[in-house]
Amino acid sequence: MSESTYSFVFDHPSADAAFHGIAPRELTLSILATLAPEEGWEGCLVCQGPSPLGDESTCLATSGPAAGDVQLRMIEAFESLSVRVLQVYEGGPDVVSSIAIVRNGTWAPP
Repeated sequence: MSESTYSFVFDHPSADAAFHGIAPRELTLSILATLAPEEGWEGCLVCQGPSPLGDESTCLATSGPAAGDVQLRMIEAFESLSVRVLQVYEGGPDVVSSIAIVRNGTWAPP
């Protein structure tokens, strides 16, 4: 069974309003820190790529085991913190930066 990749785009103005001055990568790491990896997430990678919606947004992708579940939990977390998710995709961007991977049941550097 092949592993899937999913992605979503979040909006910088709403992220900056909620977390002034926090860069997208650091915001993502902070949100991931609130999500305890579930069984089956081992090996799931979160990365960043160019946003198809332009410079005022960031595209995050999940790939590997349980990528769809991880994406949904991330979207819920972003939206619960008043960060607008603009688009959701099946598939992902070209990876510019790997952010974190689930290793030994915890989020770790890739």
